[in-house]
Amino acid sequence: MKPTFALLPDFATSQTLFVAKEIIRPAFATDFHFHDECQLVYIRSGAGTRIIGGSIEHFEAGDLTFVGPRVPHVWYSKPKVDTIDNPDISITLYINPVKIVDHLKFFVDTQPLKSFFQQSTRGLSIVGTKKEVMATLLQNMIHQKNVSLLASFMQILDLLLDSKELVWLNGASLLSAYSNDSQGRVAQLMDFIQQNFRTEITLDKAASVAGLQLHSFCRFFKTLTHRTFSDFINEVRIGFACQLLQQTDLPITQVAFESGYSNISYFNRSFRKIHRITPREFRTQMSTLP
Repeated sequence: MKPTFALLPDFATSQTLFVAKEIIRPAFATDFHFHDECQLVYIRSGAGTRIIGGSIEHFEAGDLTFVGPRVPHVWYSKPKVDTIDNPDISITLYINPVKIVDHLKFFVDTQPLKSFFQQSTRGLSIVGTKKEVMATLLQNMIHQKNVSLLASFMQILDLLLDSKELVWLNGASLLSAYSNDSQGRVAQLMDFIQQNFRTEITLDKAASVAGLQLHSFCRFFKTLTHRTFSDFINEVRIGFACQLLQQTDLPITQVAFESGYSNISYFNRSFRKIHRITPREFRTQMSTLP
């Protein structure tokens, strides 16, 4: 499973500079792919695993990331039973970096913008207050037209050029070293994890899926994710548990079981390790949000 080039229809035959879209699906699951356009992705609902270049991270509602041009990427999530009433939703802003720079060069110094687009091949996550502001702008863009739409877009560009509250996802040299073979292994492994995380996944089985010997797999996975395989599986399971705690009235013990835990004590310890609160406290906090 090597990353495939994707030609985005909105940019195929026109002079389109940017497009904002709301994407609603039963689950986030596309081919591991790349394209010439950059994209800013805000997750309104859903949780799973995202791959951006060499970065493999858990994502959930509220996640905001920027993917540079021609960077292999994919978001994986598991389809839910009630997908009609509870779909996965994202708002994505696609940007043609070459056309944007070409059009703005008559009005502003575009060197900072060109530098940002070049650096964005590392991928980045937006956090803090900036994330909240940009998420609001993105959601507004879905309903805006003409000058209002352009104004929101320019505000987003301005925020991206300020390095505060931006977290780079890949080291500067990682993408060039991230081979097609590695990309294929990672895509296949992440797909396997999303399909099977609610059952027991042994290291031997994961290594087999990735096509590696056990000792090589452990080193490979730690290098890419900066965590052990068991820690990563726990993050995926706890992310799914958070969805169940917010969207259902299932008892805590049932949430643990549905998320792949057979031991409620271990589930509680894992949940507290990641979120610093108990599952019950998390559910209570979520229920008080507007």
